[in-house]
Amino acid sequence: MDEGLELLDDIGLVLSVFILFFISYFHLRALNDERSWDRKMGAALVIWLLLYFILRRLQELVPATGIEDPDVSGFIIDVTAFASSMNFYYIHLFLMLLVPIPFLRNAWQIGAIGVLVVLFTYLDRSAASLDADVYYNSMLLPVMIMLASLVCFSVGLRFLIFPPPIEAKDEKSLSLRRSGYFALGTIAVVMDNMVFRSVGFLDGSGNAWWTFPTVNYSGASAGYNYAMITLAEMTFILGTFSFMMIAFGIGSIYHLVKCSRKEHPMSLATVFSGYILFIWSLIIFRHWAYVSGYATWDMNENPLDDNAAIISALSDGFTFHLIYPTIALLHAVKFGLITIESDRDRKVLRIVALGVMVAIAAVFTTLLEVIIPVPDIILAVVCGLVLATGWERYLIDALEPDEEMKTISWAWPGDERKLLLGVNLMIGIPFVLKLLTGVIW
Repeated sequence: MDEGLELLDDIGLVLSVFILFFISYFHLRALNDERSWDRKMGAALVIWLLLYFILRRLQELVPATGIEDPDVSGFIIDVTAFASSMNFYYIHLFLMLLVPIPFLRNAWQIGAIGVLVVLFTYLDRSAASLDADVYYNSMLLPVMIMLASLVCFSVGLRFLIFPPPIEAKDEKSLSLRRSGYFALGTIAVVMDNMVFRSVGFLDGSGNAWWTFPTVNYSGASAGYNYAMITLAEMTFILGTFSFMMIAFGIGSIYHLVKCSRKEHPMSLATVFSGYILFIWSLIIFRHWAYVSGYATWDMNENPLDDNAAIISALSDGFTFHLIYPTIALLHAVKFGLITIESDRDRKVLRIVALGVMVAIAAVFTTLLEVIIPVPDIILAVVCGLVLATGWERYLIDALEPDEEMKTISWAWPGDERKLLLGVNLMIGIPFVLKLLTGVIW
């Protein structure tokens, strides 16, 4: 079983690197082309997202890429932790609030976001440090990301339930369609494994309320007032996840019913609806496994038995290794963040589509092998069928951007070049620091 789960890690890493090279090539080859600033910004953010996931996975699989020196100073460790937090939160906040949902409309707002992330990182880490004057569980950064996700959530849910008519070609309808599609895809990335606590939040079970980071040890270490602060933060974080997943579940059923009646068009929203219902089946199964004792995890959500390892692979592993890189590819191509024009470009896209289809087949057969032992030849047969039957054409057709993805934009009130440079530096400098400290120490 362990070999199968390790293979799942390898497949996800290879797929992420493969898609990263593809997006980076088409983005960097034409930085001065006619793409609008938000398309260039979106492509850069997707690249940073993939780099973050790849480095995170590498540091788990290859310890040499992380800090190994036992004598490294506490300052270096603090710098690395700061850089990791800044990298993660900047990428996700700008994906949700800057492209293509115009929530951040001025340079000072981006600067304010940058300062708040640094301040909240400092406060969260100071509260949990061993030499803290008041030792308690502060979760200001997760609260901040959940506040931002509510903006993205509202746009996505509104589009899911009340999409503009498919025949509508006015600017408002096209803008709503573009931002709605992008919001749904971004929410699918931001959800992470906290969504599997949605039921646990409602029934008060330990898989939500007694699993890090939502563990309230503040009462024992700092007293009643700080316990209430942590409780309020935990309740908001878990409640937001639960509320969003329930709302998306209901919205997805509503959308699919409307599609069956030909009242809603079949679109990416339909695919998202199916994905949400699939995730809900995993949420319910994982919650049942926890409360029934069928599977056990520790407080850090590390599986403690074979059943837990399989369920983690089906839930966390499936989303992290397959869904995230695939959505990154979807964002880049479907939303026109990169330009696919010539026959040569389409040939490169076909190669990438073939790679994604093989990865999908490999992930499913690997998960099947973990659950039901099957010969390795099954993987070869499935991959051969995928390559021989031309299924990649369906993926290529699905990635074809609609007209609004390439034409609709909004004007940035300041200097677009400074905006692109500033945001990339805000994300890139912490990433490089984290990478260098891991390589050097």
